[in-house]
Amino acid sequence: MLRLVLVLGVGLWAQSGGLHVQPPQQDFGQVKQGTIVKARFTLVNQGPTPIQILEIKPSCGCSVVAWERRSLAPGDSLPVEVSFNTGGKVGRQRKTFTVFSTASNSPTPFYLVGLVESELPQHN
Repeated sequence: MLRLVLVLGVGLWAQSGGLHVQPPQQDFGQVKQGTIVKARFTLVNQGPTPIQILEIKPSCGCSVVAWERRSLAPGDSLPVEVSFNTGGKVGRQRKTFTVFSTASNSPTPFYLVGLVESELPQHN
């Protein structure tokens, strides 16, 4: 019985670690079409072992991601800059960025959301 409790406890502890993105979602509000939206997210290694960042992939070609390091020690954090070109986009937007890493919870998504207004005047 003790072995079962120990295994379950270790399993739950391992699930709480891994790579986390803070915040998991950012709202850029309402912008005019053609605006370049920029935001900063932070990757945090909450696990007991180093994590290698293999790739951070945006969901479309209208978004770009930049980060400086590929390795995160336990407890370490890493800023990630994202930008989204709203040209050609109108309405509610939700851009997904996916972190591929050596973490147990890979892939790890995070999101940039907001509303893009048409640059054309609306006729009544």
